[in-house]
Amino acid sequence: MFKNMNVLNLWTDKRAAVSVEFVLISIALIFFIFFLTDLVIRQATVGKLDRVSYSVAGILRERIQLFDARETLNQQDVDGAADLAKKILTDMNSTIDLSQMSLHVEEMHFEDPIRLGDDRKQIKIYKSWDSGSSVQCMPPQPLNEQQQLTPRGSYGRWVPLYQVTVCLPTFSWFMRLTSTDETPMMSSFAIVMLR
Repeated sequence: MFKNMNVLNLWTDKRAAVSVEFVLISIALIFFIFFLTDLVIRQATVGKLDRVSYSVAGILRERIQLFDARETLNQQDVDGAADLAKKILTDMNSTIDLSQMSLHVEEMHFEDPIRLGDDRKQIKIYKSWDSGSSVQCMPPQPLNEQQQLTPRGSYGRWVPLYQVTVCLPTFSWFMRLTSTDETPMMSSFAIVMLR
């Protein structure tokens, strides 16, 4: 009734080999499908953050039309921009948790080259504001290190720049496994010039 089974017999016995291979391949396929789904959801969220950062930056750049020709920002403007970003993200996905969303806004104005008497770019005002959660939201490169992006306007002055960075903690399991940060963040930024 019982066969004498030894290690050599187990290693060379081909019965049920297809079942074992199916289980191993199924585990690999399930992990691969889970990874792809996680990656697609993460990329879709980053795409939404890209649209939000550019939309909010576009509102802030319209200083002449929307903010009584006031070129400089204040905390109230930034808080209003954060509320707008939350509204846009909620319209895109009503189930998204925005309690940890944060917004970082920078502005940079330059001295008038006519008043200086030369063509060099000299920063007159550089300010940054944060709004939203207490989670640190920083752009990949601060705006004051990107002076080369500003063009000369039609009146001969250097055009002011604004940078908006929107950050949201990730819900990606793969990023949580591969990141060294305590709370991995997805972020997007947009740089615009005053119109």
